[in-house]
Amino acid sequence: MRSGWMSKSRWWRRASVLFALVALTVSSVYQPAGAAQLGPDGARGTRLPGKFIWFELVTDDLAAASRFYEAVFGWRFRVVAGAPASYHLVENDAGARVAGAFLHTPRQAGARSARWLTLISVPDVRASAQYASGNGGSVVSAPRSFGDRGVHALLRDPEGALFGVLSSDRGDPADTPVTDGDFFWVDLFARDPERAAQFYGGLAGYEISERETSLGVSRLVLQSQGYARGGVVPMPKGLEQPGWLPYVLVADVAGTLDKATAAGAKVLVKPRPGLLDGNLAVIADPQGGVVGIVNWTLGTGDSNGGSQ
Repeated sequence: MRSGWMSKSRWWRRASVLFALVALTVSSVYQPAGAAQLGPDGARGTRLPGKFIWFELVTDDLAAASRFYEAVFGWRFRVVAGAPASYHLVENDAGARVAGAFLHTPRQAGARSARWLTLISVPDVRASAQYASGNGGSVVSAPRSFGDRGVHALLRDPEGALFGVLSSDRGDPADTPVTDGDFFWVDLFARDPERAAQFYGGLAGYEISERETSLGVSRLVLQSQGYARGGVVPMPKGLEQPGWLPYVLVADVAGTLDKATAAGAKVLVKPRPGLLDGNLAVIADPQGGVVGIVNWTLGTGDSNGGSQ
């Protein structure tokens, strides 16, 4: 993904709720327990610390989410034998695992809420939780072991951005090219990008590089095993809560937006020439879950080779 797409930020003022907390107690619902395989496809023994290996949608309406994401990306939500009734695996049209999704009940009757969570591969989840607590962050959901999934925890960084860490029993997915309909990239919007990058560098062992856009906007890139894993960028004006934004790779941004709006999405960021040559947009699903969509090919960007 090109680093220059963040150079202008007026459009974020209409999306100030982007990383606001959904109306739920995350720690109380982040418990997809059971013996089922509730994590990414991977090879046992393969560890890629720092790779974003899993994504989860927390939503108050799994049926509506299933209809929406199938219409937009071709995803299918599947109940897994042995898993809690509220947990679904999300698969692409080839049957590969893309994410998980689980149900929560909003605190306020009639309220809609959803949120995408990103999980980073770490070798020792308990050590990561201790690191977060000792370096200005906090533990939202303590490390827990779940059957064939492995050990995970939900944490906050020093600015309050929510993220997960996971040590998968099945190993991490290999660094292969990302296909359309899969998660491709993640960006952290931070008040102090340098401090945030240093925090995650200590947590997951990232190497940090700085790239300047053509308009002089600095972008910090988190790298591990020779791959760019994610970016850290300044928070635009109008954005109140720091947070991680995941992007899905698509072949046609305009066509995907047509599907999304027809299915009830709100377009938060429209494509335009100054944003990756019109190949990037951000949407919110009908329950409010925010996700980016991007069409990236070699020659249209300089920060990711499709390693997610």
